[in-house]
Amino acid sequence: MTHAPPGARQIERRSLQIGVAASLVMAVMGISVYALSGSEALLLDGLYSGVMAASSWIAARIGANVVRPPDRAYPYGYDGQEALYVLFRSLVLIGILSVALITASTTIVNYLAGQAVEAVQLRPVAAYAGLMVVLCLALAWRHEIDWQRSGRCSELLRTEAHAARVDGLISGVAGAALLGAPLLESTPLRALGPVADSVLVLALALVVLPEPLQQFWRALRQTAGAACDPALIARTRTAVQELLSGMSTWLLDLTVMKVGRTTFVVAYLNPAMPVDGPWLDRLRERIDQRCSELLGPVRTEVILTGQAPFAA
Repeated sequence: MTHAPPGARQIERRSLQIGVAASLVMAVMGISVYALSGSEALLLDGLYSGVMAASSWIAARIGANVVRPPDRAYPYGYDGQEALYVLFRSLVLIGILSVALITASTTIVNYLAGQAVEAVQLRPVAAYAGLMVVLCLALAWRHEIDWQRSGRCSELLRTEAHAARVDGLISGVAGAALLGAPLLESTPLRALGPVADSVLVLALALVVLPEPLQQFWRALRQTAGAACDPALIARTRTAVQELLSGMSTWLLDLTVMKVGRTTFVVAYLNPAMPVDGPWLDRLRERIDQRCSELLGPVRTEVILTGQAPFAA
């Protein structure tokens, strides 16, 4: 198996620890400003930051497991825990955004039915939104840099970097929209003024929702054992075939599957000569090294067979 660069685990752990602290601060800020202003959009922002804090804390512990080598308890390694983390984190975000959609829609419907809506207090919004955008962008930058330094293979850091950017977007858009809501009074849209906060929550939730849905689908495919993209499999097959050229060994088939940060490659070979265990070990090491140049961290297996495992 090919591993991540030296020091990658320490870089990832430190980055996630920073993420926990920063996200906790942002979550407390969001919920506190919600209590002062009554804005549901800022509550959504605070809850999103809270999910980031909890997920970063869990990710730091999962990151310590996924680098462990396979053992009898987990013969294929611990990489599946990373995919499960992304899967359940996405489900939590989908749940929060769905509740926000329902709550905002209910408020709008009640307003249209004649029910009074409490006005949002805008005094703390500007300072909150500005500080949140700065914190989120700084956190996203840190996660992105650490993701690159750790070999561009950590699904945990990539997920957290994207989440920080989304949180910054929510904060910036929410702050700008709330502060601009009073300007609606002199426009044909003045009827939306009392429910501007709910309309904003509705819009933000609809914009952000596709991201956790995509992450959920990708993680679900990984945990279900789906193969990688056909184009990636084709490139990997070509690389292995080039390696085997002139060795009197035929590549019958190749499977490529990614789980978390590790790609699993299984090569089905038919040698045209008698071979022994040491020869097979050397060949597996060469295939592993070649695949790692293309795919990053890999775990490679070689199966000798006289028949391709799949009909098509």
